[in-house]
Amino acid sequence: MPFFVRRLPSCALAFPILLVFAGAADARDWRFCIGVAAASHETIITDIFSSPAEGGRLERRFEAYYRGRNGRALTFQCPRGYDDRVAALTAQTEALQFDRQMGFAVSNLNAAEVAAIIGPAS
Repeated sequence: MPFFVRRLPSCALAFPILLVFAGAADARDWRFCIGVAAASHETIITDIFSSPAEGGRLERRFEAYYRGRNGRALTFQCPRGYDDRVAALTAQTEALQFDRQMGFAVSNLNAAEVAAIIGPAS
């Protein structure tokens, strides 16, 4: 299990949606993805995006992109989305704050990179 998922019990009430990863989205959910390299204390959090794609498919795309671009492996997780963009943004902000509190260097993949990774028909 990826490192940040093992950390979730201490903050599960703050953003419980991160515990629900399975299943395809019925609609275009607002979401973000988190990539973690536990050994180097590095976290990548994507900008908010909308996609009906299954989380596992998105995770594989982000992992391949990061490995191809940086030559290193990160474990990505793309939790099920939110109906509302503001709720996704709030959860993303909480995840950023939590990772910083845990001493992780946090960087992001911007909207243009996210769009290139997930493609138009995700």
